[in-house]
Amino acid sequence: MSNRLNLAVAVTALGLFAATSVVCAKEKKAEKAEEAPVNPACGSNKISKPMEKAMNAAQKAREQHNWEEMVVQALAADAAQPEKTEFDKFWVHELEGVAYANLKKYPDAVRELDASLNSPCMTEADKPQRTKLLMQLSYQAKDYDKAIAYGNKLYQPGGDPDTGIYLANAYYVKDDYANARKVMADVISTMEGSGKTPDEQTYRILQSSCLALKDEKCVVELIEKLVAHYPKPQYWENLVDALLRSSNSDRELLNILRLSDGVQVMKDPGEFIEMAQLATAQGLPGEAQGILEKGLQKGAFADAKEKEHANRVLSDAKQAVALDKSTLEKQDASARAKPTGEADVKLGAAYLSYGENDKAIEALKRGIGKGGVKYPDEAGLLLGIAYLRANNKDEAVKAFQTVTKDPMMSRLAKLWVLSTQGA
Repeated sequence: MSNRLNLAVAVTALGLFAATSVVCAKEKKAEKAEEAPVNPACGSNKISKPMEKAMNAAQKAREQHNWEEMVVQALAADAAQPEKTEFDKFWVHELEGVAYANLKKYPDAVRELDASLNSPCMTEADKPQRTKLLMQLSYQAKDYDKAIAYGNKLYQPGGDPDTGIYLANAYYVKDDYANARKVMADVISTMEGSGKTPDEQTYRILQSSCLALKDEKCVVELIEKLVAHYPKPQYWENLVDALLRSSNSDRELLNILRLSDGVQVMKDPGEFIEMAQLATAQGLPGEAQGILEKGLQKGAFADAKEKEHANRVLSDAKQAVALDKSTLEKQDASARAKPTGEADVKLGAAYLSYGENDKAIEALKRGIGKGGVKYPDEAGLLLGIAYLRANNKDEAVKAFQTVTKDPMMSRLAKLWVLSTQGA
């Protein structure tokens, strides 16, 4: 589960709270024997005399982190005074609860600390932190219903992220994905709104909840967040898969596969072949040849039939490349002479497919500058890729940032920018 579910700190704080509170109570007894309690129902702020010896021994055991002995002495104090005041009961429950929590006997700890939570001696100011701890202990005890009950008493939208994370995780373990999504989405929104980055597992719980609810839009958004903050290859693979499922045209599909290749997560043999065929269909045999040769070099085609298919497509691509390259100079002259930029962009894409990045940048910039380009956002993507391949990351980012109109191309441009971070 999330590494934010850190119970040890809370248990340590609980032990210090219990010890400090008893010491303070005893100091008050010495200084002001007749001091009135905060809540009259709690009774006198002093431990009954028959219990003092065992209570002092319990405190000493706590200071020595001797939790077993602490339980023994707290139980002895309980037995020493049959008719206990509310103050007596409160501190027996507190000390037993602290000891059980440190012994990781979580159900026992919940029982005792819940009793002191509901005691008239528990101050209102201390109740929220105690409720949070009981939620955490219940979660550790795998009593998720109780964890949810405590969490719902405490958590409000925009509230403490740690509480929300426990609550959302408890819902998730109970397969209540709708409530897990609701709470975790609020947690993430709250954290991001305050400039904090949620941890990896927090994003993944929300992603998994959305996946269980078949909320594809939410799934993709969460993978994008994971890619942005935790750019592992598996997240790029997941993101590419999600984008492929949502593509609506061959042009979108080709550009998604270009991203997959660019972030080095293309592994499926079918994707290498599909990208080659799409590139060929768009008049880019050089791109088809390049991606198939890369696939073969990586050993992507383990199956003999797949390898044979790839080689056939590659052979056709090579023939087309020979013809295409022989006409590049004429294409260049023709494109320069045209008043609109569509031919320049196509020429730039061809240069890019042959690894002539400087010529690709020149042609693409010229075409975009002229206007009249059929797919201007795709042209911006290609210009960004050309700059990246020319090792000019700053200009690449500027080019990608011009891609703003087509929803899919805009999303891909942002992902290309993400791919440059840390590069």
